[in-house]
Amino acid sequence: MIRNFTLLFFALLSITTVSQNDHKYVKLQEVVKGKRYELFIENTDSISYDVFLKVDTNDFRRSSERPILQTIPGNSKKKVLTMVKLNDKPGNYTYILVVNEVSYSLKVDKDFEIIDFKLDRELKNKTVTLYTKDDCSICPDAKHILTKNKISYTEYNLDQDTTNYNKIIKELKTIKPKSDFNHIPILKIEDQLYNDIKSLEDFIQALRDGFN
Repeated sequence: MIRNFTLLFFALLSITTVSQNDHKYVKLQEVVKGKRYELFIENTDSISYDVFLKVDTNDFRRSSERPILQTIPGNSKKKVLTMVKLNDKPGNYTYILVVNEVSYSLKVDKDFEIIDFKLDRELKNKTVTLYTKDDCSICPDAKHILTKNKISYTEYNLDQDTTNYNKIIKELKTIKPKSDFNHIPILKIEDQLYNDIKSLEDFIQALRDGFN
């Protein structure tokens, strides 16, 4: 896997180098402590990214001369390299940063093989609706999972669609009377409602149940 990933990055270097150095969510950061230069990669997105980093310089002694391959989880910051500035050198360096979005199938490969297999065979026409809110921490990842697995869905943001909020909740309660709809996201597959989703694992399980 690492070997294939390395080859992929080298193949992409010629077409992505300029733009990836200025990625929207993934940035290289520098912390200077005397002669020590510590390089960090910060990911401000909610999903993980694979990064390829290559630093070129004659001004430093580096802890490693090899290109760096790392997975940077969502909303995290990771130290990737420490360099020590040589005497009488100005401390200049250049770098190539290539960023590649991590497919969720790499994390839960078995689960998503099951979902993809069933969709390819017979279930592409099911009606899927996702109810979200602005402060829902797992909603961006839930939408990403649907998109990655080519599941067409309609989204209703209950914060932005305040006009229809009460109507939507009333309709949901006709399907599951006396149910609590405080947990967001709420997933609807055909006439089945899944309103106790507290984690991505719960969301994946709801998808599997809904497509059985």
